[in-house]
Amino acid sequence: MKHHFVRTENHSRLAAAVAFMEERGSASSCLMLLHGEPGVGKTRNISHWGAAKGAVLVKGHVGMNLDGLRWAISEKLGVKHRANRSAEMEEQIAALRESGSPIVFDEAQFGLAMRCQQVPAAGIEYLRDVAERGNTYVVLVCHNAEVRRFSDSAHIRTRIAHRQELFNAAVRDTVAFVQALCEVPVSVDVAELVHQQTDGKFRLVENAIATLERIARTKGLERLELADVGMVTLVVDHELTLVPKVSPRAVTPRAGGR
Repeated sequence: MKHHFVRTENHSRLAAAVAFMEERGSASSCLMLLHGEPGVGKTRNISHWGAAKGAVLVKGHVGMNLDGLRWAISEKLGVKHRANRSAEMEEQIAALRESGSPIVFDEAQFGLAMRCQQVPAAGIEYLRDVAERGNTYVVLVCHNAEVRRFSDSAHIRTRIAHRQELFNAAVRDTVAFVQALCEVPVSVDVAELVHQQTDGKFRLVENAIATLERIARTKGLERLELADVGMVTLVVDHELTLVPKVSPRAVTPRAGGR
């Protein structure tokens, strides 16, 4: 499978959201929340956009603390990591002012778990501070399930200037994605079949592309038509089998309901 970037509607949504942040009025409203279901291409899009923009790309992880976040930002900015945290922070701010680089914090929910001197969400607060004083903005990236957690602190909530959701690919985007990345040329019908079986989830689409390439190799085909694929299951969405199903009988009626 090829691995170059394919522009889809999600890229357009991201570009529009970023344009809003760059034209916002309040410098203190320097946070943007970018979210979506797992597998919609959040990291793919921000990595491509961030590389072109010269953004400071940082990814949160389990166990990450404020020192780790500070070190990651300094490394990206070319700032020396110092024992004097205040001096290091001032150098980061100066570097951001000079470069104009935005900050992208992927898996941003891990910043909410950081505490420093009893300050909750210390990671997000740190990013907000350096971005505001550095005259730039922060793109916080998370899953839909994590969005509500960013409203727990009014200090953070009131500084989110914009919020943008990314979605599964529509048919047109799935077709473009498959035809651009599959090593073997495929017909539109085949690409549409991929959409039917994946519902436009990019991770599943990539697995379906790998299946198409195996079919072509096995049959010795240089191009795939729908007849070549037949009724083959290209990919299985195992997520559907892991989500618990609630029986109608298990639903407790509301008090006073009929």
